[in-house]
Amino acid sequence: MMAEEVVAAVLPKVGETVWDSIHRITEASICMNDNYSRFEAKMKTLCAVRDDLKDRTSKYKSTKNRTMEDWFHRVMAVEKVVEGLESRFTEKQETSTWIHVLPRSKLSKQLASMCLEIGELVNEGNQLGDTLVHKVAERVVKVTAPDISYLPTLQGVLDRILQDLPNEDLKAIRVIGMLGAGKTTILQNLNNHEKVASMYERVIWVTVSGEENNKENLSIEMLQNVIAERLIVDTEDATDVYKVSRCINKELTGVKYLLLLDDVKSELDLETIGIPEGAKGSKIVMTTKYRHVRIPSCSSIEVKKLSQTESWNMFHRLLFLPNDVKNRPQLERMAHKAVSLCGGHPLMIKMAARIFKSIENHEPSEISWSDGLQTLRRWPQKGNNEPMKDLLKFCCDHLDHEHKPCFLYSALYPEDTEISTEALLECWEAENFLKSTEDAKIGGRNILRHLQNVILLEKGASGQYVTMHKLIRAAALNLLSEDRKDKCLVKTSELLEKLEGDIPKRQCVDLWTDKEWISLANNSLDNLPDAPRSTKLSTLFVQKYSKQKKIPDSFFQHMPGLLVLDLYMTEIMTLPSSICRLSNLKVLYLNGCNILKELPGFIGKLKSLEVLDIRGSGVGKLPPQVLALTRMRRLLVSFTISTQDNYDAIFKLSGLEELIIDVDSEMEDWCNTLIEDVVEKVSTLPKLNSFQIRFSDRVIDVIQVVDDTVKIYVPKERHLISFLARRKDLETLSFQVYIGCFMSCGPEIPEFYRYDRYLKYYSGRGENDVVNNVLSKAHAFELINHNDIEHLSRNVIESMDYVQGCLIQSCDKMTTIVKGSLTLNNNKSLLPNLERLDAKNMPKLERIWEGHVQLGSLSKLKTLVLCNCPMLTMVFCNAIASQLQELQYLEVQDCCRVEVIVTCSQDVFPKLRSLILCNMPSLRQISTRLDWTSLESLKIQDCPTLKELPFDRNSAMGLRSIDADEDWWEALEWSDSNVKDRLVPSCFFR
Repeated sequence: MMAEEVVAAVLPKVGETVWDSIHRITEASICMNDNYSRFEAKMKTLCAVRDDLKDRTSKYKSTKNRTMEDWFHRVMAVEKVVEGLESRFTEKQETSTWIHVLPRSKLSKQLASMCLEIGELVNEGNQLGDTLVHKVAERVVKVTAPDISYLPTLQGVLDRILQDLPNEDLKAIRVIGMLGAGKTTILQNLNNHEKVASMYERVIWVTVSGEENNKENLSIEMLQNVIAERLIVDTEDATDVYKVSRCINKELTGVKYLLLLDDVKSELDLETIGIPEGAKGSKIVMTTKYRHVRIPSCSSIEVKKLSQTESWNMFHRLLFLPNDVKNRPQLERMAHKAVSLCGGHPLMIKMAARIFKSIENHEPSEISWSDGLQTLRRWPQKGNNEPMKDLLKFCCDHLDHEHKPCFLYSALYPEDTEISTEALLECWEAENFLKSTEDAKIGGRNILRHLQNVILLEKGASGQYVTMHKLIRAAALNLLSEDRKDKCLVKTSELLEKLEGDIPKRQCVDLWTDKEWISLANNSLDNLPDAPRSTKLSTLFVQKYSKQKKIPDSFFQHMPGLLVLDLYMTEIMTLPSSICRLSNLKVLYLNGCNILKELPGFIGKLKSLEVLDIRGSGVGKLPPQVLALTRMRRLLVSFTISTQDNYDAIFKLSGLEELIIDVDSEMEDWCNTLIEDVVEKVSTLPKLNSFQIRFSDRVIDVIQVVDDTVKIYVPKERHLISFLARRKDLETLSFQVYIGCFMSCGPEIPEFYRYDRYLKYYSGRGENDVVNNVLSKAHAFELINHNDIEHLSRNVIESMDYVQGCLIQSCDKMTTIVKGSLTLNNNKSLLPNLERLDAKNMPKLERIWEGHVQLGSLSKLKTLVLCNCPMLTMVFCNAIASQLQELQYLEVQDCCRVEVIVTCSQDVFPKLRSLILCNMPSLRQISTRLDWTSLESLKIQDCPTLKELPFDRNSAMGLRSIDADEDWWEALEWSDSNVKDRLVPSCFFR
């Protein structure tokens, strides 16, 4: 083909291609707005799918759990890109289609491309929804159960129940007994019993009663809710008790279950609740104090009072009675009198023991025990009908002015609730109960301890919670009604429902007037009053307000004095606008409000707010207005893989003192990245004295300030830079710094209590100036698992001037600890204050010191321990041995190549008191000759080639203990048999 023909053929196609390209660019520019609309709609769909999956995963689990977490991670990445595209669209929206054709076209194509990516994520999310399956309820949920094996009366009832469970003729077992007789304790032990776990597919615990003062059971709805939650039954679509009943019945049908019903007060309609009758040998065990309460085909076991012997044993165990009481008849006599006054009643015995324990702070004395006995004698007489109630009222009445309001406040929490100790202390502080103490938290803990000592509060399943026995709570509520008369409203759901039905709305509002404390926890009230005039209200609990979707906008309009607002697990979708009027509010709990998706901007008007808890809520982002909360000192939040980047406002709250982050994820890599990111950011908060990251299986403490000691954990060395720049307490206080290992690993250095400033460096690499900076202030140093150093560098050594204790462990490449050099300043001694050195599990360590030894180096070393150093051949050379004038303790173990302990022509270690040599198969000599007049103890084990000891008739005169194998001792060679004869009385043979 001719060239002209080629050109003629190609030119039209080129023109056509250029025109098509221009056309596509122009068309994309014209379609930018339409593409954005589609993009926006797709993104809304994706967010809806994401939120739906988040909500559903609380009740379901995915068969592809890691895939789902990865999907959430990719959605989060898309959200970041979306923010940039939205910002660019806002800029380009008003621009000309033709003049700005290229940037508009580029953005339009990106929007179209992102629509496809978002569409794929939506489809994948919908498919992941199909992988969700019901979480399987655990066979048994263990509860805290006191030991009753030493109390035959209670253990006998438990054994009888276990004996009756296989009886097919029985459908139920009733355990009956007086208040506080131990019925619940027996049921707790039954719940935890191994035999029960092997017999039943589901063991379900239900506390049936409402408040102790109420004579009825909880409502059917509330009982159904407890059972459905235990069985992980989805009841969202069930709108009434009958539909919920069918859900529960379906879940239990065909399942062999054991239903434990504690504190039943009236007949139960089990069929309406949804409990199928006796399927596959299922059983019901119930406790009650009322003889008229029964279930068909029910056996009955009565809990009797404890015998005198059992009462004494229980008292003895609870009081931790010292053995010397048995040798002091007056004390023992008073103790037995105290027990007899309790009349075999377990709860009274428990209280008596606590009273004696609180009085008896030091050594038992007749005067203190007499005081305790007189206290018991002032208890109400046991002859009346309800001795426990009178006794409890007596105990409550005798609380002092500081303890009483704290105790009464604790009764606002629902019956059988685990109360967070930190939350309780926060509320006490907000209510100004702790004003007489210099440090409110310390004063609060002292009050808490006292209330526990006199059994008015008890420790929960963990040290983070306390509980209040239902009888004690009932007594507290009675006292509350007397002390504060009409100033408190603490009601169960049943009574509130009656109030709603019988009292006009205006009077319902009046019920709130002049109240100081209101607790509506665990109730199903349908409506809150619009604007109650509660001008004196300081605390409001509306916990687990299950049917309430919206709080009236004007609800908080007339509550200017509200200090504490607890909306735990309340099903609210928004916070009412009137909340901004709570200018004095100090504590706000929104934890568990999973339908609440955001905090409104007007939250910033709560200028007095000190504590905010939004863990487990649906809140995914803190609004910037929280920065106006300058008094905020404690914050509790949840992070998920899709919300972690929405909380940057946290790290700008400069007044924050305590931060807790709950993390909901099983992706280990993401969790590790999160820890590093959060630690780096949190270092900017100068006042923070407590920071925890809580995972489902572990708790990581990042910052703790305890007893003037600041403890800090950082994953990497670089994270220390911000801490050193901003935390001046590292300059002035005691400190513990953990690099690369959690605080929970704890210090491994012996006698740690001696050191005020401590650094632990784990799995480091190379050398780091910031580490040396901390080391220059430290008194103790642990170097563990450092894999790329052969010896401590000059900079490290020169930073250790103040170090008194040092542990070096598992540093696999280290051949010598200190490498002396003439190039160093000859006038500067190294490790001048080191008193203890431990080197353990060092596979390549050949010597402790190599090269020149500066005068005064190691001059204060008192203890040296070498363990499992297989390449070590000699412990001391002449130069270093002469420096160790203060050495008192020397231990060398599992060093298989060591042949000689010290080669020295002169006497060394004049103050050595203890020498331990174990598992040293090559050891042939300790030294040529040693005086060692201070040596007191010698232990030699598994050193078969050591044939003689370096002692003559004038040396080791102070030796008092020799621990050795007898065969080895007899095989020793002696140049002077008189030395052996002198030492034999000191030997302890294996």
